[in-house]
Amino acid sequence: MRILNAIRTGPPSVSFEFYPPKDESAVGPLLERAARLESLRPGFVSVTYGAGGGATGRQEASIRATELLSRATTAPRLAHLTLAGHSRAELVQVVRRFLDSGVEGFMALRGDPPGGPSAPWHGSPDGLTYACELVELIRGLSAAPIGVAAFPYGHPAAESLEHDAAVLAIKQRAGADFALTQVLFEAEPYFRLVERATREGVTIPVVPGIMPVTGAVKRERMELLSGSALPAELAARVSAARDRDELAQIGVDWCAALVRDLLDGGAPGVHFYTLNSSLAAEAICRKVGLSGPSSDDSSGGR
Repeated sequence: MRILNAIRTGPPSVSFEFYPPKDESAVGPLLERAARLESLRPGFVSVTYGAGGGATGRQEASIRATELLSRATTAPRLAHLTLAGHSRAELVQVVRRFLDSGVEGFMALRGDPPGGPSAPWHGSPDGLTYACELVELIRGLSAAPIGVAAFPYGHPAAESLEHDAAVLAIKQRAGADFALTQVLFEAEPYFRLVERATREGVTIPVVPGIMPVTGAVKRERMELLSGSALPAELAARVSAARDRDELAQIGVDWCAALVRDLLDGGAPGVHFYTLNSSLAAEAICRKVGLSGPSSDDSSGGR
């Protein structure tokens, strides 16, 4: 249970998320970046998963990349899994394959429909419909820690922010052990989410998700991943940036201040969406003096 020990005990945890390499030439750089972050003693590392219809190749790439990460880091590996595009039997097979490869936890997600995040949802034949069902399926096969998604700005399909928090409580009752939020630009939406979730009976740790503006991803994509527009002050700084180096520094400075606010307010740690680039995440961690407990230290000590 190294993942839960890192999140629940000792100093704030830090974790890193990657996406599958597009081809064989990208495997080496991914492993090098993961290895570079080893000194920060991440509580876990993870790889995103293909999102549904027509994504078989991406799903296979995710499984392979998750397996390969064992060559680059001693941190526990967290396997992302989406139910979109899978039958129940296929999901069982994928979970078992991940377990055989030595993963120590799962991130259980519904995933996007084949048409993208805004497309109508249609479940797969003999498949599942909700993330809580995937949590139950994984829990029936393993005692490994299970993470789920949380939405500071609300899930697009939620009737209200309160309804969204109630869904998180349902995931907890299904067996979820912790939650990771979508991308945050400010601390206040995170704390409001935690307050709403607490009122619904949520007691699992909720870890905020961070993605610095670096130029590696367009502003529109960042806002889609977050579910919210950039704060006006950050948007103005981004627009005024003269080059990519200045933009990257703006992203590091903004996120360093954000991480301080989150940790000062009691967040159990932070989760970085790295976009397969370790430099910004590493710079932010160094700037705020953040490194996690040793992955072999169940007491949470440095």
